Amino acid sequence: MKLIVAATDFSPGAEAAFAQALSLARQYGARLLVVHVVAPLISPSPLLDEMAVTQTTVALQEELKKSCQKELEEVYLARAADLKAESRLLEGEPVRELLRLLDAERADLVVMGSTGVGGLAEAVFGSVAQKMVRRAPCSVLLARPAQTPKA
Repeated sequence: MKLIVAATDFSPGAEAAFAQALSLARQYGARLLVVHVVAPLISPSPLLDEMAVTQTTVALQEELKKSCQKELEEVYLARAADLKAESRLLEGEPVRELLRLLDAERADLVVMGSTGVGGLAEAVFGSVAQKMVRRAPCSVLLARPAQTPKA
């Protein structure tokens, strides 16, 4: 195994996935690529006038990207300092961008959380993890967050 991709949405499931990816990268001496995909705040639509994308929206998107990059570097890469590790911040639809990256980088494995941000969108459109399992050009490892004991 030469390249392990750890996909994160900064959820507890993604944290568990990163821990697994870190362990596997150390075990195999593999390169580790930590990736987050920032979805656009407003998706392009023929129904939206271009003026609907205001300077405020653009500024918010830029701040979101800066915050995510900082998290990738200061939290994730700091824990992988003993490895050949790098981070990558992508922008767009998460499944599409992750598939492109996996193919372009010729990844051996992608590790991701099985439960992420979720909600109604996941119920209607399916989860990123489900789509990745079906479509990824490499093996996919799904990690669950640690369960808190019930009182």
